[in-house]
Amino acid sequence: MHRRRRSYGDMFDAGLMKLLLKIGLVGFALYCAALLYVYVKQRSFMYFPPMHGAQADVFAARGETILNVSLGGTGEMRAIYGPPPNDDAPVILFFHGNGSAAHQYTPYFDDFKAWGAGFLAAEYPGYAGNLGAPNEADIFASGQAHYDALLGQGIKPEKIYIFGHSLGAAVAVDVAKNNKAKGLILGAPFLSMKAMARQQMPFFPTGILIKDGYRSDLKIIDIETPLLIVHGSMDEMIPLSQAEQLYGLKPGEKQFAVIENGRHDFWNTAGPLHIQRFIARQEAGISAP
Repeated sequence: MHRRRRSYGDMFDAGLMKLLLKIGLVGFALYCAALLYVYVKQRSFMYFPPMHGAQADVFAARGETILNVSLGGTGEMRAIYGPPPNDDAPVILFFHGNGSAAHQYTPYFDDFKAWGAGFLAAEYPGYAGNLGAPNEADIFASGQAHYDALLGQGIKPEKIYIFGHSLGAAVAVDVAKNNKAKGLILGAPFLSMKAMARQQMPFFPTGILIKDGYRSDLKIIDIETPLLIVHGSMDEMIPLSQAEQLYGLKPGEKQFAVIENGRHDFWNTAGPLHIQRFIARQEAGISAP
């Protein structure tokens, strides 16, 4: 019997298949390597803590103090406290975003005081010279510790307004879910970290990769505290749609303020005015429109 000779076409097809298989294997290996890298290094993509802390003398000159808030297992967080002018004044418990520190928000503090409100600007593990490393569990624990610190200062829950911006909004939601407060204010909030990851990394199975989920979407449905959300229509970091979805999940009294052409940091826009009005209405016993 005569063996059939392989044609050049057959050899070309076989060679092409081998090449494609090698390319596919290399591509799959690179994809797996990228998944592993994202999983291991994800917190370095999520948290950008400034290292320098607040200077006590600077804030003392402003009539504010550094309040050491104990966080079990980690150490003391150096928060900034502006006492309320009187016992009837509102007090704002403020949580900052993932790339900043409490002492960088003096324009906010100036407005709080101009409104006749006291404040406590919370700090996180690993931020501004504090011990520890940022992660969801410890940041949430820090949020609760700062709320408890306000109670320790004699502040009543019915005078506390929990306000968080960006990542701090997720902390504010967690604190509001577990404690009583007069109002909840969310600036540029996201639905969840998983939702953000799906948007930013659509080619990765982020649902199983994310360690710190920040599931505000699951928590806000249990919060009865009156809510104000403030979000810029041109936010370059967190889409307006995420805040809208979060707002839709909240039962009860709520208000949504869209800052037209507002960016992620909306403090130099109409944002503070909406917050001031919300607090004034709550203090007067007027429900959100």
